[in-house]
Amino acid sequence: MRQSLTFHHIGKPVPLADIKDAPAVKYAKIYDMYSLDQLNELGIPIELHAFGPDCPLDPIIQAQTHVAFKVADIRAALVDQDIVMPLYQPFAGYECAMIMLKQVPIELIETTLSEAEIWGDGPFHNSILYPENRR
Repeated sequence: MRQSLTFHHIGKPVPLADIKDAPAVKYAKIYDMYSLDQLNELGIPIELHAFGPDCPLDPIIQAQTHVAFKVADIRAALVDQDIVMPLYQPFAGYECAMIMLKQVPIELIETTLSEAEIWGDGPFHNSILYPENRR
């Protein structure tokens, strides 16, 4: 089933030393992963990711830049795909998975959240990624 895709963000792996101590960095213990949202002059959402030695994510995810797209029906979009990160819900209202498409990692996202909620501080509360942010 072919669906329309809406660009969401670019995810770029960087060395841990580049972002580990940044004030706005978020740490996900479940993945031993550090993430930092980067603002830029074009307004393109870019997430920098650094991975610790205990990261269980596929080495492709840890080494290659990915592009993320929103889809209307993520389960349908995953049918017959080469999945490198299984579907999961990191926080309420947001599901994602990653596939390989012609040797390029592509993140697929289905969400009911607004961009302000996703890129702001709200959805991370009570999440499996950042449980220390519980309210």
